Amino acid sequence: MTAAHALIPVKALGLAKSRLAHVLDPGTRATLVLAMLDDTLHAALAVEGLAVTVITTDADVAALAVGAGAHTLADPPAVDTAGTAVDPLNAALAAAARRVRSREPGVDLVALHADLPALRPAELSAALTAAREVGRAVVVDHTGTGTSALLHCTAEPLHPLFGPDSAHRHVRAGARPLAGDWPGLRLDVDTVADLEAATAHGVGPATAAALGRIGWPMPVRHPDFR
Repeated sequence: MTAAHALIPVKALGLAKSRLAHVLDPGTRATLVLAMLDDTLHAALAVEGLAVTVITTDADVAALAVGAGAHTLADPPAVDTAGTAVDPLNAALAAAARRVRSREPGVDLVALHADLPALRPAELSAALTAAREVGRAVVVDHTGTGTSALLHCTAEPLHPLFGPDSAHRHVRAGARPLAGDWPGLRLDVDTVADLEAATAHGVGPATAAALGRIGWPMPVRHPDFR
């Protein structure tokens, strides 16, 4: 049995990173999404005792995930048992959490963004250690309003509340905000400014290579990245 299980939802590549559309064409955005996922996966899988499931319907995303050593799970229908429409991201995470815990009862859960190219394994490991002291915890992203990781170290069902102002909603629902100095874990990439901040901090090799191919100012990869 694993000590913890990370759940990483990933949109179909054609829908991803629309806020970069004014600087990157669809094919380049898809390449960048896969590269950031690759670096995120390798950082997460380097954490001792952490398994990873990628939730997606995209064949290219699933292939990359399996190649990295992660499990995959298709998105569930975006309706509840009564046929009412639900938020697809939160529904996917909740369904994946139920699936994982049906096989591994009581395993700690981490709902994690797929676009954390500057993530260091030590950051995620430290966040997990801190979360186990409080039960339910949230890592607030670099904007101060979003959630880059939701950590669930209790026996209760996972109840994700991703979307606008998700950090505050998770806190109001009982998650403890963690105060660790984890810039890579907090730096999810949605905008050009986010990407510039990530490259300044130092991204993983897949993202660095992708950015190099498209002519982005070459980021510095720290030698202790993995």
